[in-house]
Amino acid sequence: MTLPEKIEVVIYDAPAARAGDCGCGCGGHHHQQEAEPLSGANMELQARALALTLEAAFPGRVQVEYINVLKDPRGPGLPQTALLCSLAYPPPLVYLNGQGRFAGALPAERIREEVGKILESKD
Repeated sequence: MTLPEKIEVVIYDAPAARAGDCGCGCGGHHHQQEAEPLSGANMELQARALALTLEAAFPGRVQVEYINVLKDPRGPGLPQTALLCSLAYPPPLVYLNGQGRFAGALPAERIREEVGKILESKD
């Protein structure tokens, strides 16, 4: 019997884009959104909480990674960095197994439901 494949959940975040300057060199001149001061600071903590929630629901079957595209060395080469800096989608971007699923929030319950559906289809 083979071990089940892990579901990969990746959260791409650009906290400075929420704060009004996305770090892409634009100087923030085209950013019109109001930012909640703590939203960027706690997204990594929210990602950790999501990882704990998913591990409790699906032990050993989910891997969660948080990537701050403005600080991570991989950031400049990621297509998600361009999406976030263009403001096409609000941060964070949530990808499940390489496919974009959510933008602008980290809806833990909806992510758990989607992971459950993916795992059911693999069983």
